[in-house]
Amino acid sequence: MNAAQLILPALCAAALSLGAAMPRITVDAAKPVGPVNPLAFGANIEAADDRGIFDRPFSAPINPHGVAQGEGTWDPAANRPHPGIVRKLREMRIGMLRYPGGCLAHNYNWKQAVGPLSERKDWKFGIDEYIRLCRELDAEPIITMTDYALPAEELPKHMAELVEYLNAPAVPEHPWAMKRAAWGNPEPYRVRYFELGNESNHGSHNLVPRRHYTPEEYAAYFRSCAAAMRKIDPAVQLGIVMEPGTGELHDSPWNRTVLEKAGRAADFIVVHFYAPRIADQTPQEALAAVLAYGDQVELRLKNYRDLARTLTGRELPLAMTEFNIGSTGNKPYPWRFSYLAGLMNADLQRIWLRPENGMLCANYWQVINGYWGSFVSNDKGEITLRRAPVSFIETWGKYTGSELVETGLENIPRREAAAVPGLAISRGERMQSPEAAGEAEPGAVSGKGFPEGISITANGAGEIKIRFDNFDGRSAYPEFAELPRPEHIPQGDAFSYLISFDAKYTPDRPGERPSGAVGLGMVDSRGWEKTASAVSVSGIQAATEWKHFTGKYQVLPDTPGSKVLLRVEGVSAPLAGTAEIRNLKFAVETQPVFPAYRTLTALACRSADGETLYLVVFNKDPENALKAELKLKNFDAFSGSGVVLTGESPETAADTRPRPVTVTPVSGSFVHEFPAASMTALEFRR
Repeated sequence: MNAAQLILPALCAAALSLGAAMPRITVDAAKPVGPVNPLAFGANIEAADDRGIFDRPFSAPINPHGVAQGEGTWDPAANRPHPGIVRKLREMRIGMLRYPGGCLAHNYNWKQAVGPLSERKDWKFGIDEYIRLCRELDAEPIITMTDYALPAEELPKHMAELVEYLNAPAVPEHPWAMKRAAWGNPEPYRVRYFELGNESNHGSHNLVPRRHYTPEEYAAYFRSCAAAMRKIDPAVQLGIVMEPGTGELHDSPWNRTVLEKAGRAADFIVVHFYAPRIADQTPQEALAAVLAYGDQVELRLKNYRDLARTLTGRELPLAMTEFNIGSTGNKPYPWRFSYLAGLMNADLQRIWLRPENGMLCANYWQVINGYWGSFVSNDKGEITLRRAPVSFIETWGKYTGSELVETGLENIPRREAAAVPGLAISRGERMQSPEAAGEAEPGAVSGKGFPEGISITANGAGEIKIRFDNFDGRSAYPEFAELPRPEHIPQGDAFSYLISFDAKYTPDRPGERPSGAVGLGMVDSRGWEKTASAVSVSGIQAATEWKHFTGKYQVLPDTPGSKVLLRVEGVSAPLAGTAEIRNLKFAVETQPVFPAYRTLTALACRSADGETLYLVVFNKDPENALKAELKLKNFDAFSGSGVVLTGESPETAADTRPRPVTVTPVSGSFVHEFPAASMTALEFRR
């Protein structure tokens, strides 16, 4: 980002607010807009076998932290949840707990996690312990069903038997329910919510054999498993899995195909948002990006709901079963633990709670332990480390009532923001839709850098053959062409490539299905590590006949160019065959432009008895404190108090301790100053 881009947002904020009336936040305690959804305060635990999923090989011993300790929630020696952890999670108002946790579901066979403890060598924390934990938290369970632990044809029966174990009465026609009763739990658990798979479009990581559904295969998996589960319990609510990402590509080929072919059998849509993608930005650049993100999220949620309605003819709620900032690394900063991540996710919590956004639930990734945990505990259940996001979660838990009330905002200053991966430009006063901007021609195709066992030949960039001669590497991402930045796209403007091609794969041994995934990709010419900017269009390995593929790559405003890659992932048996690609094209499209974003946002609710009013306000101006008039209607406040969370170093992972604030309402209206980049939570009593 150049100096002009850094100065522009501040100038814009000053210009938009110059001579404007004071911002006003009006809360009408007599106008309820809906109940507070407890499922919007959800969390994740990773409590399964992680071997073969990320970095741990199958030969490693099973990790007791998940299967015995419930990721720090469970005391296996006492066979109970850790009381201190339960107390803390209840303080945070955790209303839903997702299990067994994200990608660990790929390898999850629930039958290993039930039965007498004496017969469970490793799995001291399993199905029954998870349900007990949920009940002590007063949290709704949501179970992520496996997509790859068994061959696809075995999964419907496997899943139906889990529903039988959980929900059926203990009678002879339900043998798994009889086992549940014999093992000490005679009454059905009545688990309602299940999501079928987790980010299933990316395959099963490093499991052997590697499995990777096409969208058509996932749709078939969903339909068959849903039918088998509902045969046992028609009341179950089943979620269909969308492609994870930043939320911008709601209309991706995966999402559209899955909804068209299986959406009518679903009860809700599973989405995962990880954005913006922060890489090597300065702390102030990263802060400016995350503060603009919330305004764009609400449109993205609407896009998913509209797509589902169009393709299924039904209204389907959204289950945001994972969300966080789009940054996984630790350099230059561990952004996922930072103050700015805590502030952004707290503002997203406001969005998840708004009824008009159609949220079934929202599960923060993740509250306790693991690679993303906002706090860390030891084997004794003692909290040993608090990170910056934890106080934001605690504050929402303390300053939330039971009924949302009408909250109005007037004269709110707006601010512009530059684009980063996962965030479009915020500029001006109106929304600008993408427009076609020609077609790009890649440079000559080169096989330079291809690993042994893979070769490429081309008749121009549009006709390509890729030969696999018993390639036995796990993964490979060789570059074979470059696209310079289009000359007609001004430097500083983001844009997209609409990728399209036809492809098929012919194995050397007829009828053999490759063990890995084959596709094309694009990446910023400066590299993924520096920019966190790339895209994949996968599934060529499953195209036994010519099939049309499409994808979209959103390019950064300052990119000098892009590279075209071959992507070969998860190969677990030698790959032998030929991939053919034709009609490879790269259409150029301008990026959408969002209006300058609102710098103040707010949400208010009241207690069940109507005696307490809560107001949570975010100042999303990264530099300037803002004064606003607070007007309380139909609520004669006797006193007001609260806390403010603010920090001088947005990159810090140190715990953000809230500072107390006191307000004195005068005739229901008073002026309060909100610090730059802050969360303020207020409580008023009659």
